Amino acid sequence: MYRSITNGAAAILALYVPATNAFWRLECSGTVGMARIDPLMDFGGLSGHVHTIKGGSAFSSTSTADDLLKSKCQSCDVAQDKSAYWTPPLYFMADDGTMTLVPEKPPFKAYYELDTGLTSDGKPQTVEAFPKGFQMISGSNTRRNTTLSGPDPSKHLGPFPDENNSQREERAIGFNCLNYANPSLAENALSRHHLPEKSWIDSNCPDGIRLELGFPSCWNGEMDGGEEHKSHVAFPHWIKAGDCPPGFDKRLPTMLYETIVDTGKFIGKSGKFVLGNGDPTGYGYHGDFIAAWEEGILQQAVEQCTDKRGEMRKCGVFKYTDKPASCTLENLPSELKDENTEGPLQGLPGGCELEYGPEPANKCKGATGSSSGGKSAGKSVEKFVGKPEQVPAEGYSSPAEPAPAPIENELPAAPQKAAVVAPEVEDKGDDNGAPPPQLPPAAPATTPPPSADSAVAGQAGNIITTSLHTDGRVVYEKVVVKQEVTVTEGGVKAKRTPEAKAEHVKRHGHRHHHPMQHGVGGRRMK
Repeated sequence: MYRSITNGAAAILALYVPATNAFWRLECSGTVGMARIDPLMDFGGLSGHVHTIKGGSAFSSTSTADDLLKSKCQSCDVAQDKSAYWTPPLYFMADDGTMTLVPEKPPFKAYYELDTGLTSDGKPQTVEAFPKGFQMISGSNTRRNTTLSGPDPSKHLGPFPDENNSQREERAIGFNCLNYANPSLAENALSRHHLPEKSWIDSNCPDGIRLELGFPSCWNGEMDGGEEHKSHVAFPHWIKAGDCPPGFDKRLPTMLYETIVDTGKFIGKSGKFVLGNGDPTGYGYHGDFIAAWEEGILQQAVEQCTDKRGEMRKCGVFKYTDKPASCTLENLPSELKDENTEGPLQGLPGGCELEYGPEPANKCKGATGSSSGGKSAGKSVEKFVGKPEQVPAEGYSSPAEPAPAPIENELPAAPQKAAVVAPEVEDKGDDNGAPPPQLPPAAPATTPPPSADSAVAGQAGNIITTSLHTDGRVVYEKVVVKQEVTVTEGGVKAKRTPEAKAEHVKRHGHRHHHPMQHGVGGRRMK
């Protein structure tokens, strides 16, 4: 249906899709170390909790980009990249309190996505490379609750024009259930924002959990991100793609970390999963990044690496390393050389206590360093609104895992000066045509995925651009179509109103049945 026209005339509306122009997957075949080191939040000392570290071997509690660029080796596959990527690992906690590291299934992947959008004043953006020494954090170490409404996991993948940056940051965390034998249960990336109960994971995710973390891509041009290393960046309104908020008009590559952990090794064992920072909820998952690419290489990659399937080796800019899996930290602090980070051990490294929330968690006891933030220091602990129904007084219970009800993919409001707003559009059901896993497992009805060819039939002259984007084992083609819709009232035809814009996502994907690689689906490629 159409909403009322306020000026008694008509307008022509253009519908756009936020475009993913290209991307590549930077794979890290090895881990340079697991240690309580964090040069951003615990500069010059020991971190309160352990991290899994990828990248340059010169990583230390005081490392800068210049230090990293002098690394003797790197655990990622591109020789010109000595950047540092680090996150807390996942542990299995037995009923007697014994902790054992949940092993990763390499490679770790850092996606560099070249998503674009509009500036706050409506101008198209161009992606520029991270400058040398750029650093940021996504997620909150102390978060133990959520401010998001609606079901989790959610089918509503955006946009989120009315949410603040902290809420969008919560949406940039994902715990993706992997079940390669049942591709009908494939899940969208960043759709579940909490760590499910172990019993549910055992029943539904035999191939593990994919830990996902998205980073903000809107930038204010400053290198100083404050004590939290995040005040200089913001999320666009589609989380990964979309438009940037006022004051953050520069566009950086959209980075997404993917770590697959082998929870299947613990099926049938009594206990729970907990992150290395003492978080059993998953809401406190986070990650850090320091950019240390060789001069000019990343900008060349941004301009030249345009494969729409994300295959890094199709780009001639990159050179590759030998035996990245054998690279290890050069200078591990003496206090950490004998620290057991893999288990079995009693308690978590750094003395982290399990904290279920809903209030923010305390910093782990083993921290001795300080934030390396600059002048615009922010608060070290953010307050989050609690949801008592999710955290019973007698102990924590993670949110239930029902199949979410269909949610309308609402359009953002048009600018106030527009004559009309776009027609309301409903998006019923999952883009893949399959609900997420349920407990107990059931055989839910599924809706066949739409045909991308039919979706754009007759629109060939109006296609602005197309692009491919992966979500787990599904590759979607995003088709940007300009549709002119003439709305008349009283027989009067109005002039074109370019400001009256709305966004509508047409996602078309076919599941690919090869479990260990991203498949290609959607509109048939000639």
